[in-house]
Amino acid sequence: MERAKLIIKNFGPLKDIDIEVREMVTFIGTQASGKSTLSKLISIFEDERFRKYDNNSFIQELKNYNIFSYLNENTYILYDSFSNKDFPVFNFEYEEQKASKFSILRKFNLRKTHIDDSDYSEKELIFKDLIKKNINDHNLIFDHSFYKIFDDSNQIQKFKKKFKDKTIVNGDDVNEVLKILNKELLIENYSLLFNKIINSFPHIFQFDSIYIPSERNFIHLIAENTLGLINNNVQIPKHLLSVGQEYEKAIQTVKELPLTIIDKNFKYKREGKTSYIYHNKNEKVDLLESASGLQSIIPILLLVEYSKSLKEKYNFNFVVEEPELNLYPKAQHELIKYLVKNCLFERKNLILTTHSPFVLASINNLLLAFDKGKTNPKEVNKIVKKESWLNPKNFIAYELKNGKAKKIMDDNLGQIKENMIDGVSDAFADEFDKLLDL
Repeated sequence: MERAKLIIKNFGPLKDIDIEVREMVTFIGTQASGKSTLSKLISIFEDERFRKYDNNSFIQELKNYNIFSYLNENTYILYDSFSNKDFPVFNFEYEEQKASKFSILRKFNLRKTHIDDSDYSEKELIFKDLIKKNINDHNLIFDHSFYKIFDDSNQIQKFKKKFKDKTIVNGDDVNEVLKILNKELLIENYSLLFNKIINSFPHIFQFDSIYIPSERNFIHLIAENTLGLINNNVQIPKHLLSVGQEYEKAIQTVKELPLTIIDKNFKYKREGKTSYIYHNKNEKVDLLESASGLQSIIPILLLVEYSKSLKEKYNFNFVVEEPELNLYPKAQHELIKYLVKNCLFERKNLILTTHSPFVLASINNLLLAFDKGKTNPKEVNKIVKKESWLNPKNFIAYELKNGKAKKIMDDNLGQIKENMIDGVSDAFADEFDKLLDL
């Protein structure tokens, strides 16, 4: 489902972009078509620090990702992240060389005097609906952490008595909670209530981006030295140093990992300060001396596995550039299944950039598995495990070309359009036929 809308005009290679962002998005295109630029912008907009704090400026974030020079006097950027179609949870706009951003709390933490009488009741209904939706969607009313919104034990007892038989809440129930809090039914108090809920359940409302770049082979080389590189102001892009710091945490946390994506006998293991690849129980090689495909895939696996180990659950936005790097097509397919399984659950999102039609074909298989699984779940599960099935409603794909983004997902069929996958092989076949005709 659409969770955000992104419009970009005149920003580096991106001339006229208007796309929807779903739980999983894939960008395909030639070199320098703007895939990385788009994924970096989404990483910025899906990061909690940028959303929440004024001192995290848009200009600085662009510099961190090495795309600041793409700005010009005609640049326009809009990012709207929705709770529902009419209600932006986060809004960012860059126009006429000025940036503005609003989180849900900033946008609606208003006093009555700042709101026209004509739309006050409408905004009140929208805000009430947002609170109700989040309570019901996440079953918050059944969680003891919900009691944190109250000021004392008397309020908690009133709440328990009033809501003991409730399974879902409605608009009147939201009003009742405010009454228990001794608050009038005013927009500023709906805002206060929503703020209390966010503070009680930070794991639900906190966003973070994990950007895994195409230069990930480099990350292991700087592991355990990123702090020194930062302190000495070494001219390495900040986003690489940032992922390097996360990778340091990952190698200290994830000590062992099967590598069945590559080979059922392979295993990653951290011993002391060295990472090894075990080919079997006895034979091992230093990761830095291993095959390039292993050096490319290990950072992805470790960062994803590390994110799963965190005590605080985040709304993670995983961005993986060119997952196919240095991998055989079968390994590419296994990696895509792994990413869908591990990066699309419990409010997790996944952005992929790729040059590879094999990646698109792999995704199509997972989309088809979801469709066929509705009628033949056991049979499909034997072919593709259910945890890797991909719901077409949660996925969208675009081809980037000439500064524009063309949607290549057929929502009616629930598949990526065949001509995108077959186009490369058709071009090779045409060239081959011409050579045969000589």
